[in-house]
Amino acid sequence: MEMKINKFKMEKVRQRCGYQSGIDVESLGSRGGLSLAWRMDVNIVLQSFSHRHIDVIVEEARGKK
Repeated sequence: MEMKINKFKMEKVRQRCGYQSGIDVESLGSRGGLSLAWRMDVNIVLQSFSHRHIDVIVEEARGKK
């Protein structure tokens, strides 16, 4: 999801949508900004991030990739 809001506002959006966890990369000036949200039954392993990408490995809680 591309966003133009800060991390604190994005946390509230995530909670309203029912997601318990997330990673936010704030925008640089008027460009960019990323957010990745997920439920607790999914395991996320953060590999890397920048203002242009979020690289993760996604696993189900039961260990499936």
